[in-house]
Amino acid sequence: MAWLTRALLLGLFAQLAISKTSNKDEPQPAPVPNAKDGKNLTNEQMDKSQVVYTSNTTFSDSNSIPPTNGWWSSNICSQQTYCIYTNLGLGHGRGIVLLTKYADFQNIARLDQHLDEAEDRIEAFTTRTTTPERAEATGAKGKEDRQREEEKPFSESFILSKGPGLTATIPLRRGKPLMSAAPALLVHKDFFADIWRKSERNKLLEKAVSFLPPATREAFDKQRTTLLSPDQKERTIEQILLASPFEIDLGSNSYTPLGQESLQANHSKHYINYPSMSLFTHSCRPNIAFHIDRTLALRTTVARKVAPGEELSIAYIDPLLPRKERQEWVGKYRPSSSSSPSPSPSPYCPCPSCTGHSPSLSKPHGNPHPSSPMSPSQELSTSSARLASLHRIRSLLRNHDSPAVPPETIEYFLKLHLEEGLESKMAEAYELAATNYNYLGQEDDKKAKKYAELAVQAARIEHGKDANEVVAMRIMAGDVRGHWSWGYKVRGVECAKSPRGQAFD
Repeated sequence: MAWLTRALLLGLFAQLAISKTSNKDEPQPAPVPNAKDGKNLTNEQMDKSQVVYTSNTTFSDSNSIPPTNGWWSSNICSQQTYCIYTNLGLGHGRGIVLLTKYADFQNIARLDQHLDEAEDRIEAFTTRTTTPERAEATGAKGKEDRQREEEKPFSESFILSKGPGLTATIPLRRGKPLMSAAPALLVHKDFFADIWRKSERNKLLEKAVSFLPPATREAFDKQRTTLLSPDQKERTIEQILLASPFEIDLGSNSYTPLGQESLQANHSKHYINYPSMSLFTHSCRPNIAFHIDRTLALRTTVARKVAPGEELSIAYIDPLLPRKERQEWVGKYRPSSSSSPSPSPSPYCPCPSCTGHSPSLSKPHGNPHPSSPMSPSQELSTSSARLASLHRIRSLLRNHDSPAVPPETIEYFLKLHLEEGLESKMAEAYELAATNYNYLGQEDDKKAKKYAELAVQAARIEHGKDANEVVAMRIMAGDVRGHWSWGYKVRGVECAKSPRGQAFD
């Protein structure tokens, strides 16, 4: 029996040894990088053993300080998923902070050369002749300095019912580049759904912002005291992000306005904060369009003619949403700064298109209607009817398999956009007009070419000069008859009438 006992013991020891060996090969927790001062962490294998996770936020040594150059991991994470990463050297010390997943951090870190090009810059500076008296007062020297002086195109002002904002100081034409802004903070959109405790979210967001360089953090903190409700002293970072929901999908590198569905199957959406853009007020019928470029900079362009003294506004949500949905969003995230009751139908939305006190709803470019002014309730009713017609025609124009849309309907579709003050949403409208004119295969192809060229101009304003929409419409404008859409729906009718079901040559 002794030999049997020894055999059983040896078998047990062998099983234990195999178990220990197999444990080494089991999947480990998701890697989180260890801090490396100034060292690029993008392609480096991270040390997994130095981070201990709990169900709540995990903080590293409170005395740890991020390096002034290169990517750095703070080892400050929540639920083993969302961690803080910094690169304080980008943009000559402007810096950027990420609160995201490790895989998304790697994708962003690979863009650091592009991110370094983003900057806060006013692009619409103009020059004016300087009088001798002004030249002497300003200390201008030389003939060129005396004759020309840069003039800022806007100034900070208080906007009624909205608070601090920007107003134009000079006339601005459509298509004029206005300014660009560099990102300071990126936060994964799922962070707000996955971390269900608001206190934990606030704790991690505050820690992330604390790593920003002093000048960038000062600019960021100015946003805390804007858009306050009457009973509020300071906004949280979460409120700041949700009130200005600039969004980027790292899978597509394109902006998707709130309310519009992304066509990307992979989800890598992030909120991006641009402190220098915080003074743009919201309007559902804005005069400024914007897009996010390859450097993740936000670029603004004038969407329609702006007069001196006019408020500069952008649409923080999809302006084609129904008015009720727009009102609810504005009331929740960008409420009126006035504590007094509002006479408007929606006491929580100061936007002119929600109150019915908007002259641009009667005639484009903000000019009042010359003969038959409407009451606010009539304005709102007319606006809702226009928007409903616009959506109905839009669905027809988007449907490649629908019957051919007549030219009168295409022209009416464009007219609705202008009457509704949607100059910031003309790129798709002109593209649909050009394509549907081309579907008809008319002998006179001037309309298709005209709207393809207008689509190029509008897409440059709304998406940037290198956008796919610009390239596609430029190709069409160059050869409308050689485009795939030429006579598309006419060929379909002929094919249906053909005895053999084939299109004629």
